[in-house]
Amino acid sequence: MSIFTLTRRAVFGVIAMFAVTTAAYAQSTILVVDQARVIRESAVGKHIASQLKSIGTSMESELKAKASPIESERDRLVNELKNMDQNALKSRPDLQKRAQDLMTKGQQTQVEAQYLQRELQITEAKAMQKVNERMAKILEAIVAERGADIIVDRQLVIYGGKTADITDTVKSRLDSQMRTVSVIRERLPRQ
Repeated sequence: MSIFTLTRRAVFGVIAMFAVTTAAYAQSTILVVDQARVIRESAVGKHIASQLKSIGTSMESELKAKASPIESERDRLVNELKNMDQNALKSRPDLQKRAQDLMTKGQQTQVEAQYLQRELQITEAKAMQKVNERMAKILEAIVAERGADIIVDRQLVIYGGKTADITDTVKSRLDSQMRTVSVIRERLPRQ
């Protein structure tokens, strides 16, 4: 076989492969869903948002209760130090100790705030896990009903026709199957 024959067969092979692939894509049914909108507008999504807001408010109150005495102590210390120069401050190791303790407590409060933020994220993730499991079953059912091959999130699609968008259907089915979910505050062990 000559190089010309090999090249010609390779080109025809690539063209044939391209034609088969194009035909396969042309026969695929692709659906589009806006998962963020489903969660945001569904009854269970609104329930989770409400519960997380309540938990967040509670966490914020806890943090303020811990920070308030620190802020009061800081204000008292600032007032005491206001009229002191460096030499006077050096002669008062008790004030230096209070300032150091205050700094340590402030850092502990910042660490606590990070723990609370992480706890809220974990709480949300656990609640959303149950919703995502249910939504996966709903999506599987819709794929079977419509004979679809692919579901793509709306954020990844530049344009999709009305018949391809199943967001309202998914939201409706999620609302009919799941209106609330337990949202239990997760607590991380403190180090």
